[in-house]
Amino acid sequence: MSVGTTLIAFKQALKAALEARPGLAGATVNYQYPSTNITGEDIWLDRAESDNRIPVMRAGTKKVDEDYTVTLFIQVLKTQGEGQEAADLRALALLTEVQQLLAETPQLTSDIQWAQVTGWEHFVGPFEGKDSARGSRFEVRVAVRARLFP
Repeated sequence: MSVGTTLIAFKQALKAALEARPGLAGATVNYQYPSTNITGEDIWLDRAESDNRIPVMRAGTKKVDEDYTVTLFIQVLKTQGEGQEAADLRALALLTEVQQLLAETPQLTSDIQWAQVTGWEHFVGPFEGKDSARGSRFEVRVAVRARLFP
């Protein structure tokens, strides 16, 4: 049973499920932005935005339908001159793992009705002021639907 929000439990479950995926070997999965330990292949959870609805309005404590979107970052940094295409291909492989996880297991906790990737933005380019160092980052929108019970 969940009250308040399922957000924290969902983020914890998503992090654990991503860490267990063999296709993400070599990538570091973080609950938040890894400000001090960027590994070159990083996934982290970031902001969330919610819309809630009360399905039946009557006196007393309410059941609430909770819809929110969590932003998940996937970032690959290549520093040995591998090029932009190599960074993009690895970032795509990590994105595919996230999509596949949620396709296989859309209900990561008992309170979640479903979670799915609904879109992303892709950013590329040099970093550290060097043209030989290339980065590829997906900012992924994960939509979640849950029902909160008092």
